[in-house]
Amino acid sequence: MAFSPVALTTAAVYRVVSARSSVFVKVLRRPRIPADLADLVGDFPWRDEAEFLLSDFVLPPGFRRPRVLRVDDLGDRIGLWLEDVRCASGEWDLARFRRAALGLGRWAGRRFGGAPGRALRVLYEGRLVREAFLRPDCSPLAARVPSVLARLEALPQATGHNDACPQNLLVPLDDPESFVAIDVGWQCPNPVGADLGQLLVGLAQAGRMAVSELPALREEIIDAYLEGLRVEGRSVSREQVALGCDGSLALRSAFHSEPELASYLVELGMAC
Repeated sequence: MAFSPVALTTAAVYRVVSARSSVFVKVLRRPRIPADLADLVGDFPWRDEAEFLLSDFVLPPGFRRPRVLRVDDLGDRIGLWLEDVRCASGEWDLARFRRAALGLGRWAGRRFGGAPGRALRVLYEGRLVREAFLRPDCSPLAARVPSVLARLEALPQATGHNDACPQNLLVPLDDPESFVAIDVGWQCPNPVGADLGQLLVGLAQAGRMAVSELPALREEIIDAYLEGLRVEGRSVSREQVALGCDGSLALRSAFHSEPELASYLVELGMAC
């Protein structure tokens, strides 16, 4: 069974089914970067997901990687043969969101520090925001993006998941209070709290959660993430976590979301 990949670094994804079992196969590729962006982007970290899956980093309690069954490294492509996680049914409730945010805070606390990575600046300076996704209703935020980016880079930094939407935190059938982290993104330091952005809007972007539910959920996951940081001995203010969440989210998602969600994200970004 084949799936249609959407990520720049994903060549193909398959579910390979036999009489007794199935495995998930993901093929990573070195992306083709336009010549006018090559100097900015540099060596795109397309191998990060594979390296994370094979690393010895200890995830916080309640989080695990999918089991890696085989790796085919072909130089400019990598085939990852992974556990086909059997997922529990049911919607994400508040308790699940809080568990995810707590774990993401602990994850950040365990990989805390470092100079700001390139991910957000490449997104902006690579014209993904300024040209590809720019819409008239987002223009006030577009003018503020350079100052928001500067504020984000002044925050404490941590290396987390970098695309921690609910769709990338699988809920396994055999342990439905835990998560299997998949599709881990750029493994570089990002603003503390940044992982909360995609956790907050992932279901709304997929049409599975009302935008009106997001403000209350935002408050809950910020508190849970902050608790996770504190468990790992990190002293960060709630204001810093909120800024990292809101600013990163606005920069990443306001310019290509549906109008109702975009309006909420522009509001968050304008307050940064």
